[in-house]
Amino acid sequence: MATQQQLSAQAKAQLFSQATRQTWQMMGTQTVTEDAQTVSFNLPKVRLLSQILVEFDATVSLKSQNAAIPTKPFSPYQIIRNIALELNSGFRPFVVSGEALHLYSLNRLNPDVLLPASSPRALSYIETAASTSGKDARIKFQVALPLTLNQRDPVGLILLQNEETTVSLQIDTARAHVEYLLATGVTVTLKQLKITPTIETFSVPSVPQAMPDISVLKLVNEKGEQFTGNGQNIVKLQTGTIYRKLMFYFTDESGNPLKDSDFAGNLELVFNQADIPYSIKPSALAARNHSDLGYVLPDGVYVFDFSNQGLPNLGGSRDYIDTERLTEFWIRFNTQKGGRVKIVAEKLSRLH
Repeated sequence: MATQQQLSAQAKAQLFSQATRQTWQMMGTQTVTEDAQTVSFNLPKVRLLSQILVEFDATVSLKSQNAAIPTKPFSPYQIIRNIALELNSGFRPFVVSGEALHLYSLNRLNPDVLLPASSPRALSYIETAASTSGKDARIKFQVALPLTLNQRDPVGLILLQNEETTVSLQIDTARAHVEYLLATGVTVTLKQLKITPTIETFSVPSVPQAMPDISVLKLVNEKGEQFTGNGQNIVKLQTGTIYRKLMFYFTDESGNPLKDSDFAGNLELVFNQADIPYSIKPSALAARNHSDLGYVLPDGVYVFDFSNQGLPNLGGSRDYIDTERLTEFWIRFNTQKGGRVKIVAEKLSRLH
C-alpha cells in the first residue's frame, strides 16, 4: 500500500497562501474612565489568528507651569501596565508591560514611526500643550502583538475556530500619573481612555494539506534584574525554548539609561557556563543595531536579533538559539554603575 508523502514546511506554507484569505475585523471599544483598570476581550471563535493591533485613545487633563511639556522616554506606551494574550491551555504568547512591548516593537524596519508624531493620524501621537489651570489633551497610539514569525511565514498561528480553545486579551492600564506619562512638574489626570483591538485572521483552508503547522507558539515576555557596578554581572535566562530575539534596556539606580561608556568590557551570551558565541562591545552592538534598523536606538537599548539575515525578522532559522539542550544560558556584562536591566525575549515553543 502506498504511503502518503510528507510535505515540507515550505510546501505547506505555499499551499496555505493559495488556499486562505486574510481578514481584518474590529472588536468592540471598551472605555476606561479611572486609573489602573483592567479590561478583557474574548476573541471570536473563527479562523486562524495571526496578529492583534490595539488602539489606545486617551483624553487627559494637563496642568503645568510651562506651555509645552517634554515627554519621557518610551512615552506614551507606559499607559499599558501589562498586556497579555491568554489561552485556556495555559499558554500566554504575550505577557509584557507597555514599555517592554515598545522595546520589542523597535526591532523592525522604520522603527522611528513608533515615536510620537505631530499628527493624530500617526501611529503614535501626544498632544503636549498645557496650562496652569488644566487643559484637555489627546494621547493616541497603536501597539501590535504579532503571533506569527513575520508576514511571510505562517508559523505561530492560533486556531480560534476550535470549540476547545478560548483566547482572551487582558489589558491592565497604569495610573495617568507623571511617573508614567510625561515630565516632572506636570499634573496628569485621566478623563477617558478608549481601547479598541483589531484582529488579523486567516481563513481555515478547505484542503487538509494546506493547513499550516500550528504546533509551534511564539512567546514574548519580559523579566527585570538588578545588577551591581564595578564587577561582573550574570543574568540567567530561561532554557527549554528557541530564542529568536533578545532586547535589553539598561538603566542606573536612578532610572537613567546607561551609555556605552558605562560598560567595562563586552556584552556576552554564554552557553553552559563556558561557550561564548557572542561577545561584543556595547558600542559595536549599538552600531550594528543602527546599521540593521536604520535608526539609532535609545541609550541603554541593545538588540540581539537571531532572525535577521539582511532584513529584520525575515531571516531563516540558522542563527536561532535552541536552549532545549542547554542547562545554562546567561547574559554576562561588566558595568561601572549599579542598576537594572529589562530583558524582552521572543522565543518559540513546541506544543507536545
